[in-house]
Amino acid sequence: MSRVNHGYVIDQELRISNAVIVLGVNPNLVDKEHTTPYVTWETDKDMNDFYWGHYFKDRYAAERDLVKRGMNKVRYFDRVTGFHDQQKEDQEE
Repeated sequence: MSRVNHGYVIDQELRISNAVIVLGVNPNLVDKEHTTPYVTWETDKDMNDFYWGHYFKDRYAAERDLVKRGMNKVRYFDRVTGFHDQQKEDQEE
């Protein structure tokens, strides 16, 4: 069964550590003018709470945002965990 939030069917998801970024599509808005049928949200690992929505008129823009938000999470977790610094140290040894 598909997950739906406010009429948007969750179509794609990126899981990075305990963060999840999703892309939703509202099928009722896809062919209508002046609408935003695509959205990306951040959500918790169980996908119960959706927040910080970015809304788009075309799918490609939403997909780009999904990837961008995912990379932002990767950079955040790298800083928090020191992962990037540890990788450098391992390469130097």
